[in-house]
Amino acid sequence: MYMTTRLLFHEELSNLDASLIHMGQLTRSNVRLALDSYNNGSVELVDRVLNNDDDIDDLELDIESNCLRLMALQQPMARDLRRISSAIKVSNELERIGDHAVQIAKNTRKLIQQCFCRRPLVDLGLMADAAIHMLDDSLTAFLQRDVELVKLVCEHDDIVDDEFKVLREQTLQLAKQDPTLISAASYTLLILTSVERIADHTTNIAERVAYMETGQMRRLAREHRLSLTHFS
Repeated sequence: MYMTTRLLFHEELSNLDASLIHMGQLTRSNVRLALDSYNNGSVELVDRVLNNDDDIDDLELDIESNCLRLMALQQPMARDLRRISSAIKVSNELERIGDHAVQIAKNTRKLIQQCFCRRPLVDLGLMADAAIHMLDDSLTAFLQRDVELVKLVCEHDDIVDDEFKVLREQTLQLAKQDPTLISAASYTLLILTSVERIADHTTNIAERVAYMETGQMRRLAREHRLSLTHFS
């Protein structure tokens, strides 16, 4: 009886992982759509992002509900408890990433409809690709329990931060040179901030993977930044 219960429990844990990966894939797809809406000046893509977000929100509620049920019924300990509590945290981070994708899409629509600006003021290419790559790697790290990949995610956050500073300055300069672009620049800055925050939430996912495996709660991205400051 005990073995059957344990087997069913671990089957439910595997299903939980599968739900998180599915949610991560949906979130990643919506972030890409939001960025494409900005790059292409497409209101049609904006509408798709907004519609898809409901599915992401529903998955977060389902995952949290399943996690709470497992904790109540199975009373997991040690590694299993970290795995379940981390699933709640990861789903929450993914939902927040999804919210930022929505903000990118909404601000893109304002650029198009209010500012009549269908061409991007600045090129998000490197920053956006780095953020998407980080999200891919964090999901892979979660699936494979890969702590070394976690460290790479935290290191790559520097690329996003550096690009954010460069593009923010470019946007501000454009607004200074041409006052008619002030509104468009304001929405562009909000989009840049959303991409930067996506990367931050992605590092939180990666750090949670490290906690699952080691049992130690550490701010690895911050530790990485401090190590660079120490040696500079």
